[in-house]
Amino acid sequence: MTEPIDKPLDLRDFALVLDKQQHIHALPSGPELYPQLDSQFNQFHGCVLLSEYTFNENWASYEIHPAGDEVLYLISGRCELLLEQSGQVQRIPFDTPGQVQVIPKGCWHSADIVPGETCRILFVTPGEGSQQRPRG
Repeated sequence: MTEPIDKPLDLRDFALVLDKQQHIHALPSGPELYPQLDSQFNQFHGCVLLSEYTFNENWASYEIHPAGDEVLYLISGRCELLLEQSGQVQRIPFDTPGQVQVIPKGCWHSADIVPGETCRILFVTPGEGSQQRPRG
């Protein structure tokens, strides 16, 4: 169930969904978030997710978003983004708070966190059709 937005929310506790009618919905973050997105928003058709995550370790998987470009905004920490295109992995330093990186539509991507760092990233994700695969 979406939460009413009648006060400021902390994106560490909630994710925001922009539905295809351009209405915002707040959903509690946690393991039930992604199944809820699929069930409540028709497999996330035409929706965009605004979320924040904190990482202390490298991402365990690659992900891809075929519905559109994803925007990453670095809040704090340092990492290296891995973008796989045409069978090649490009490593992009993402190490200055305030930086924005656009992940192209249909590009598999992951991240390596700088050892000893805690990395906080804000994501704007066109979620429809998103997939994950383990890093090999």
